Amino acid sequence: MHKTIVIIGGGLSGLVSANICSHLGIDTVIIEKSNSLGGGNKSKNDSQGNIFDYGYHALDENRSSLTTKFFQKVLKNEYFKFKLNRGLVLKNNLFSYNEKFSKWPKEFQQNFKINSLDDDIGNNLNRKNISKIYGKKFTDFAFDQIAKSYPSIKWIMDNGGKEEDFFGLIYPWFFPRKNKKTPRDSEWDKFHDKKRMFLDHYVLYPKNDGFQGFIDAIVNDIDMKYCKIKKNIKNLKIKTHSKTNNIESIKVNNELIHGDLFFWCTSPISLAKMLKIKSPMTKSGLPQTIIFGNFVFEKNISSKFHEILVGSLEHHINRISFPGKIRKMKNNLIQVEYSFPNNQFNLNKNNWKKVWLQSLYDLGLVNKDNSLKNYSFISENRGFVSKYDLQFLTKSLKNEVMKSIGDNVIIPSFNLGPENINRVIPEVILNTIKSVNILNR
Repeated sequence: MHKTIVIIGGGLSGLVSANICSHLGIDTVIIEKSNSLGGGNKSKNDSQGNIFDYGYHALDENRSSLTTKFFQKVLKNEYFKFKLNRGLVLKNNLFSYNEKFSKWPKEFQQNFKINSLDDDIGNNLNRKNISKIYGKKFTDFAFDQIAKSYPSIKWIMDNGGKEEDFFGLIYPWFFPRKNKKTPRDSEWDKFHDKKRMFLDHYVLYPKNDGFQGFIDAIVNDIDMKYCKIKKNIKNLKIKTHSKTNNIESIKVNNELIHGDLFFWCTSPISLAKMLKIKSPMTKSGLPQTIIFGNFVFEKNISSKFHEILVGSLEHHINRISFPGKIRKMKNNLIQVEYSFPNNQFNLNKNNWKKVWLQSLYDLGLVNKDNSLKNYSFISENRGFVSKYDLQFLTKSLKNEVMKSIGDNVIIPSFNLGPENINRVIPEVILNTIKSVNILNR
């Protein structure tokens, strides 16, 4: 078989590439090892038909105008739009995200001094800079308790990582709202700084099938006249040229596939291994486990929040979400999630059920008379934990890989960490069109 473009990996970037190529009338094939498409962006029904997401939970409206337009196009406008209401947990306190310090729990108002109404912290998130604005006591609390309530961040700090390199995962999420005077550089930071100042944050969510409805919509929008999808590949062999590192062919379950261009849309680390790049960066950490607990209660839950960020050593939770409220249905569902380096905790689902239920009771999210109808648990390997800052790690590995790949190998989105959908989709669309244009010349 010969195809103009062979896409290796049927995750988000692979599907977006295929979607664009198919509408340009380019003969394409997707090769996906697993039996499902979309990578980590999936939703699952429990035994009672309730939908829980295991990837993205919503799309930030117009964080990327191109991503928003793509979302609206493939979903044919079948989505909800709502103003996100987010909460915070610090210690045993539950309160609204992005509140002024005067509205924080009294425990913090009495014990922590806030020095300034303005926040002129730039990109250097060290204790000294943050203390000037938020006071030393609160800054130390943020570094020593909030950050370390995230096991992966604690592992980084305990294993030689620079705490300021990873503090962007905590700041400004768990800080009082301030007038932001100094803009930060990254797309992620600019967006969230803007939302903290202008308050209203609207998100989009598919009307059907959870957030996986977006992935399904991308697939359904592919013109199958120009694209074949091969899933559940058990035997995949890639042949490269010994000198140029061009991919010469792919053998899929004994079928040989040739292509003009090969789009690498799966892990860059696996590509580095295939090219025999011995980068110390890829050996600098541990795989990460993420676990989810899905709770179905008999009665409605009286919470105004769509999601809650948890930065508390008292609770083994990173995030709480309310899938029923997000889907504008009965608000009787709660999902909790927690990430940590592999093997740090046991994966006994009943133990986690007890721990998480107690937290939900302690935080006042669920009354004990609201009986639990169903509970399900899932664990996955997702991402990895490294003492190196993710941007530095990505840049270093990308430099090594791009020097080594053949000229018929395209990486539409070089991504090591959790996918940023608002960055990935524009990047993939741009690189796909650029590659097709070069091919046409």
